[in-house]
Amino acid sequence: MKIHIISGFLGSGKTTAIRNSAKLLISQKQSVGVITNDQGKYLVDSQFMDMAGIPNSEVTGGCFCCNYNALDEQINSLYNIFKPSHIFAESVGSCTDLIATVVNPLTRYAHYHIEAITYSVFVDANMLLQFARDIQLPFNDDTNYIWQKQLEESEILVVNKCDLLSEKELMELKRFTAKLESYKIILYQNSLNTESIEKWINVLQTQSVKTKRETIQLDYTKYGAGEAHLAWLDEEVVIESDDEITVNTANNIIHSIILKVRELNLPIGHVKFMIKTPDGSQKISFTTITDNTTENRIRLHEASSLHLAMNARVQTTPEKLRLIVADTISEFNSQSNIRVIEQNISYFTPGFPNPTHRLTDQAK
Repeated sequence: MKIHIISGFLGSGKTTAIRNSAKLLISQKQSVGVITNDQGKYLVDSQFMDMAGIPNSEVTGGCFCCNYNALDEQINSLYNIFKPSHIFAESVGSCTDLIATVVNPLTRYAHYHIEAITYSVFVDANMLLQFARDIQLPFNDDTNYIWQKQLEESEILVVNKCDLLSEKELMELKRFTAKLESYKIILYQNSLNTESIEKWINVLQTQSVKTKRETIQLDYTKYGAGEAHLAWLDEEVVIESDDEITVNTANNIIHSIILKVRELNLPIGHVKFMIKTPDGSQKISFTTITDNTTENRIRLHEASSLHLAMNARVQTTPEKLRLIVADTISEFNSQSNIRVIEQNISYFTPGFPNPTHRLTDQAK
């Protein structure tokens, strides 16, 4: 069994890459498992894996590093049930230092057979291009510190969403990444493209057991402050309408929330929605870097009832983020032919990182 630890900042496209990789491996008759991870409890990403029929489990209520024992249990459970040849474990997007806190402890303490552990870090191509041009990244300095440390720590660096760059921009980015540490494997990827995904899988397949991993020097006070600048909000909503306009209503609610966040100039890590009707499901996502408002439309048939789940990670206070959502819901609830029922509301700031293990000098 190979375990693939996947890191990278919020909105870098990790989940889409993992889902498409898992589907491709399954089509090749390989057994695959996925572990999703979040500070919250109601994960859109897990539902996204379920939609594709991919075996998955969750580590919720904290990151892998602070919930190492839960990660170990989920790996063991997937191993016992499905005997997967590959397990993809996607960490919380605001986490770093995973070689010391996850990869090395798995290498030393795991009681199941691991053929190899790979470590990939995803980075949004547009955000990396901004960094290359010395343009201030959209988040607070402490939060940007996390992003930079993820980049520094990467063993396999996946520059994702390259299809959104012009040919000239991509060449500029490649010249910049050529100056990065020579030991990094660097891939330029469009995770919606099968050929691009195959290249990443081929790299993962050929990785062998490492006797020593490079760990980073990390200021945990700055790291904790960076996470504290981000607000988490999870919520589920049921929309009902006798006129069967729930899809249109959900569209309007989603885009009203995003518009308000952007009008307040609040940097978005990611805002993910999972929409479910009796006839189908769809996931749509928003980030700060990519202005994809117009293309993120629900393409489901109208229904009298609809379920909407939201995971929002935004640089603001939890209270302000909750107020934006609550005010938007209230506006639509005032319409006589629509009922919007809120459920499982949770909004908070992540706690200070306190890893279960931190092994900075690992030799097998």
